[in-house]
Amino acid sequence: MKNSLIIILAFLVGISVFFLGKQKQHHKMHFHGQQIGHENLKVVQPYARVSSASAKSGAIFFIIENGTNLEHKLIGATTDVAKKAELHTHSVDGDGVMSMAKINDGVNIEPKSRSIFKRAGNHVMIMGLNRSLMNGDKIHLELMFENKVLKLEVLVDNKRSEKKHDHKMTH
Repeated sequence: MKNSLIIILAFLVGISVFFLGKQKQHHKMHFHGQQIGHENLKVVQPYARVSSASAKSGAIFFIIENGTNLEHKLIGATTDVAKKAELHTHSVDGDGVMSMAKINDGVNIEPKSRSIFKRAGNHVMIMGLNRSLMNGDKIHLELMFENKVLKLEVLVDNKRSEKKHDHKMTH
């Protein structure tokens, strides 16, 4: 009887440890998924640039990857290093004159697509910098979508050149 009780008790402890491990594994996987983005909506290759250490404005560039089956709309941004962060775009008129303007209606990110925020294109303009930004500095950026916020750390890289992007992507 005593041996049977020990065997049953060992069996129950073994099962408890097995299921407890599975439960912890599930929570780890769920938490990990929250860290990389929201349901496959993520930002990759973020970096910031300023023209000089004394600049009062700069810009942040990145790629948004929408791996979902839904359209997402980027409507704004905030950062810890500037009074104001706005979505901006560049355009060129018929005479070849470039201009920059605030994007008031947000940027739609189509399902299963990428949207590139790059120099001479869409970007986040940061204005009223509250400190000098040097190469290697890290800044915090929050990208606000209609129904979620993605928080990321952005490296200041004034030497970075534009990489060639796949022309099949949406811009």
